Amino acid sequence: MENQTVPLAETMNSATGVAGLGLPERTQTLLWCGIAIYVLGMLLIGWYASRRVKGMNDFLVAGRRLPLWMATATLLATWFGAGSSMGVAATVFSDGVGGVIADPFGASLSLILAGVFIVGLLRRLKCLTVTDIIERRYGKWAGVYASVWMIPVYVGWLGAQVLGMGTILQVLTGMDRTYGTLIGAVVVLIYTIAGGMWAVTLTDIVQVSLIIVGLFLIVPGAVQEAGGWVSVFANVPPEHLSIAKPESESWVYYIGSWIIMGLGCMVGQDLVQRSLSSRNEKIATSSAIIAGFFYAAIALVPITIGFAARIVLARYNITAEVMGGNLEDQVLPRMAVIVLGKLSPLILILFLSALISAIMSSADSSLLAASSLLTNNVIRPIWPRLSDQWMLQVTRVATLLLTVIATFLALKVSSIYQLMINSWASQLVVIFIPVVTALYVPKASKNCAWAAMVTATGVWLSYMFVGAVGIELTETEIHASGYLTALMQHAEFGRVLTCGAVYGFLAGVVAFACSYLGERIPHWRLDEPEEETE
Repeated sequence: MENQTVPLAETMNSATGVAGLGLPERTQTLLWCGIAIYVLGMLLIGWYASRRVKGMNDFLVAGRRLPLWMATATLLATWFGAGSSMGVAATVFSDGVGGVIADPFGASLSLILAGVFIVGLLRRLKCLTVTDIIERRYGKWAGVYASVWMIPVYVGWLGAQVLGMGTILQVLTGMDRTYGTLIGAVVVLIYTIAGGMWAVTLTDIVQVSLIIVGLFLIVPGAVQEAGGWVSVFANVPPEHLSIAKPESESWVYYIGSWIIMGLGCMVGQDLVQRSLSSRNEKIATSSAIIAGFFYAAIALVPITIGFAARIVLARYNITAEVMGGNLEDQVLPRMAVIVLGKLSPLILILFLSALISAIMSSADSSLLAASSLLTNNVIRPIWPRLSDQWMLQVTRVATLLLTVIATFLALKVSSIYQLMINSWASQLVVIFIPVVTALYVPKASKNCAWAAMVTATGVWLSYMFVGAVGIELTETEIHASGYLTALMQHAEFGRVLTCGAVYGFLAGVVAFACSYLGERIPHWRLDEPEEETE
């Protein structure tokens, strides 16, 4: 073991930061070939899917023809992206299970709850997007308002994914990150713009299969490298195995960690779009619930890898300093090199290609979600006379423009990019209440919906502004990345955003209740039968 450890440690330590993993030249060549074959395969799938796209219904919801297994696979692929593989492993490596409450635990809960309460009803109503129900119940401009808040979320998330592809290509091959980002953006754009939801579904099936197989290949070797299961968990402090609220944590932040994903993602366009593509409402419901349970089970794999990495990476003298502090992009790839590199270069290449697959599966979902909302819920209400064929072309142009914007922001305007990434909470604050009430409160008026959305938005933004003012930044932090970027990258800002989302959500609930009762009580009173007089 020692004779194997030292050379590998020297090889991997030779590349610090994100300059590469120090793979042997032969493995590098195989990796390039594997990536090229994989990219070609994705483009061929996009070309094949484009032949089935005849109109908006095909492009946005795959003609509503997905069977149970395809609907489940594409949901699982969308959820099990880069954050759920590399991000979870890295967070568990540094913070334990308590650091991944939102994803995978809250995210699994969102799939199950959406299956039980949301997606079946939306599929029965034959919506094309999640904000269709808001537009139908509360008017055109309510739908536009909700969509405008959702689009930046997916543009920012798309930017995160294409930047992640550039970073992982840099880590694996030493390629300049800008070139890797552009390559990833172009590939995702081509197959998404060609085949829409059909292409996204077919590529998702390939992508989720690769990443799950790759993760399960790593676990036995990772545990063995760490000295067995007993050794892995003997090295973990008890508090790092608990998802209970830490004593030092506030209840507001802890609850926010659960509900931003657990409730907010219930009404996410990326989730709903796949359910709306299902063959019928029963499949829409079942696929979301099944995907939720599978996701919770599969997520245990990167959690295990993260714990094992604490022992394995230390044994090879790979520290946070060696990784340049960029843990998210390196813990899982370095574990793959150590474990799978001993088995076969081909297996290692398969897994490293699977990491790129994981990022692509999230990127295409974000891109299609953003273009769907923009064209169906912003452009169509403003220009309702456009034909279906014209709308299809407008959607494809919008897909191109959104990719360009997301890539530009990710590379050049890091402060705005960080702001958009942090906007995920807007789905809980702005979208959840009007969608749920539109489905379950039949007598709610547009005044109730507007009261909830505007109040929740105002409280959330006000709390973030006041909280951000109180965050103290050092001159070094400001000089390194600018004030706004440094602020949004500060750990305390994430806490402010999460707590603000909880307060905004509660304010929205109160505003809706007050408006609803204010409108309904007079009706109840006036509708009472008059007492008969003798």
